[in-house]
Amino acid sequence: MNTELLKSLCEASAVSGDEQDVRQLLIAALTPHVDEITFDGLGSVIARKGTRGPKIAVVGHMDEVGLMVTHISEQGFIRFDTIGSWWSQSMLNHRVTVRTRNGQKIPGVIGSVAPHALSEKQKQQPLTFDEMFIDIGAASGDEVKRRGVAIGDFICPEANFARWGDDKIVGKALDNRAGCALMAELLSGVVNPDITLYGVGSVEEEVGLRGAQTSAERIRPDMVIVLDTAVAGDVPGIDSIKYPLRLGDGPAMMLFDKRYFPNQKLVNMVKARAVHSDTPLQCCTMKTGATDGGRYNVMGGGRPVVALCLPTRYLHATSGMISARDYAATLTLVRDLLLSLNAENVRALADFH
Repeated sequence: MNTELLKSLCEASAVSGDEQDVRQLLIAALTPHVDEITFDGLGSVIARKGTRGPKIAVVGHMDEVGLMVTHISEQGFIRFDTIGSWWSQSMLNHRVTVRTRNGQKIPGVIGSVAPHALSEKQKQQPLTFDEMFIDIGAASGDEVKRRGVAIGDFICPEANFARWGDDKIVGKALDNRAGCALMAELLSGVVNPDITLYGVGSVEEEVGLRGAQTSAERIRPDMVIVLDTAVAGDVPGIDSIKYPLRLGDGPAMMLFDKRYFPNQKLVNMVKARAVHSDTPLQCCTMKTGATDGGRYNVMGGGRPVVALCLPTRYLHATSGMISARDYAATLTLVRDLLLSLNAENVRALADFH
């Protein structure tokens, strides 16, 4: 596991629509190991390795949920709108970073009212997004602007990557920098002359799977493996029947989500390679969210797709948590799958006779 790569990706600022920092990190990581790097019209990174055989795409989205500056008050406070799906309860009093147009990063905190100044009724009422503000320590709106902050700037949680114990990794944007890091490691390590391997860092997944559609149109792959994250249900307060995933029990195959069903022959292939590589494999479903598989599987008349996800605690919040063992198991499983592919077995995935 390349922990330094994952750390650098998680600590980068890359809210949907502003993925430049992660794009540059992936270009640097991929360039020594691939034959070509191109981009779609939205900025998704498309790395190619090889020229023969079926086109196999391994996809991880680069963007993270975040915020955008929408108003700067005369008193120097910043109002914002959310980008992607947030729960307001997970945001209050957390530190954030404003990324200015010239790339400067300005620290701030989502302000909160001291409990001393709240009535008992107010304490029971969670704040809405419209009531929240960001404080960067400025004395006026003019000072905010002098520091380079402007309406339209993107905001993300403060970088906080850490290893806890032997197995746990904590940080912002593990959804989906973990998938990006896995994709980069696979592109650097897998050599299969029977396939043309593509690694994709897609943009704007969190706001509608947009980069998945544009990159799919650019590549027109014969088979797709989506690498993402999924809700771990091994914490208090979550229904473990609806959300059965546990950290440390291996990657999860997404059996369906709001936009996607996997190719059933590919499901069987993944299960067989899990047995072959002695890799634990969990399964999950997601009725209220979607992965990039939702665009790739309907592209160009339909393509065989499967999504493999890292179980993750505290998704779409300022700090998520994954298992290093799950990361390593995902790497092993997908590497084994990619090495097993050839023209014949990929063609058979779309043979419905």
